[in-house]
Amino acid sequence: MEMKMIIVLRRILSNEEDMISELPEALLLKILSLIPTKDAFATSVLSRRWRFLCKMMPNLRFRYERRDDLKRFSDNVCRCLLSHQAPVLQSLHLTMIFKRGSMDMGVMNRIMGVAFGLRVRELELGVYSGVPSGGEYDRYRFPTSLLNCGTLESLKLDFGVLVDVPFPVCLRALRTLSLYGVSFKDDGSVVNLLSGCSILENLEVMLYPHSDSEVKTLTIAVPSLQRLKLYSDSQDNDYFLTYVINAPSLKHLEIVGLTENDSCLIESTPELVEARIDDVCGVVYENIHGSLTSVKRLFLEIASPLDLTKFPTDRIFNQLVNLELTTDEPEWWNLFIFMLDSSPNLQVLKLINKYSRERDQLLACKRWSQPNYVPQCLVNCLETLVWENYQGEIEDEREVAQYILRNASRLETATFSKTYIHPEKRLEWLKELESVVTASNSCQLVFK
Repeated sequence: MEMKMIIVLRRILSNEEDMISELPEALLLKILSLIPTKDAFATSVLSRRWRFLCKMMPNLRFRYERRDDLKRFSDNVCRCLLSHQAPVLQSLHLTMIFKRGSMDMGVMNRIMGVAFGLRVRELELGVYSGVPSGGEYDRYRFPTSLLNCGTLESLKLDFGVLVDVPFPVCLRALRTLSLYGVSFKDDGSVVNLLSGCSILENLEVMLYPHSDSEVKTLTIAVPSLQRLKLYSDSQDNDYFLTYVINAPSLKHLEIVGLTENDSCLIESTPELVEARIDDVCGVVYENIHGSLTSVKRLFLEIASPLDLTKFPTDRIFNQLVNLELTTDEPEWWNLFIFMLDSSPNLQVLKLINKYSRERDQLLACKRWSQPNYVPQCLVNCLETLVWENYQGEIEDEREVAQYILRNASRLETATFSKTYIHPEKRLEWLKELESVVTASNSCQLVFK
């Protein structure tokens, strides 16, 4: 549908037909929003009505490339913004790609000042520049004066932006904040920024930690926060970062990529219903495990072995009904059994093989040892089993699968899948699974 609209608009610009001008104003504004803003403003030459429509566009998107004339680009953007006549500027997306060492702070501040003067509601800013001879990236210092905007509801800052907030700010309407690859001046800048977001509900932070960063502790203390995503992509083994999360209203949590150089402390999260712990080292997970016991849905990918003796045995996941667990780490079944023991009301279990393990990896691992008891959830609750990329040629995986089928007395469906498998091999594995005497008489076994 969107492509058809764009084709029709191109016909207008080439003067082949003008039937679209008779469409309702709301639809025309929708059409204009599907193309770059500079092209949309080119339609103003068609008629007075099109000139009016260009000034009423609620969503504007501009992109500066390093080969463009910066002054001309700045003048055009400011002209478009200053001619804007809609009651509010719903969104502004601005991408700036500079040659290394050529970032112009004055131009950036001018555009930002005009946009905030229009009471923008959603701002997305990405700044990119090459590495100059000195070895450090140019970074745009986001104006602190703009962090007291009463209309801004969503703010996304990408990469070459420096957040330096020496004192508390006030973003009283901000509900969504996304920080991708930005740099913070220091620990206090994080605290001062977030403390000014009194109704913030959604926060995403992606960091690229490095040893010369001034931030050592990332403190997220937001009483209103409901959804949090933390991503770390540290390539520097000499950098250590501590995450402190204090969000009593938090409902959804995602943590990705934390390594043994990181630490994480999560304070009380009684409202938490869903958590995704993805590619996180065992030491970090050991520290946050006890803070996740209220969840109903949990995804776990632990990137290194766990010391399960450190886990408190009284921390029970009474609310957990849906568990997803990756099976790529050696001896993954230890965490598997531990979680079954800790989740008496589990209904859905999904096991995921992301990578095929090599033979030497398998030989180096201890073998699966079937427990001499059956977890309560297998006997009373488990209804659905899904095993993605099941490796039936691995004896340990076959034994785990058979253990579940033999003991899950309420199991309704068991679905196994394998990518790139010969049909004969699939049939062989299916017959092997079907030969297991299942605890559930009504279980439907599927192999995709």
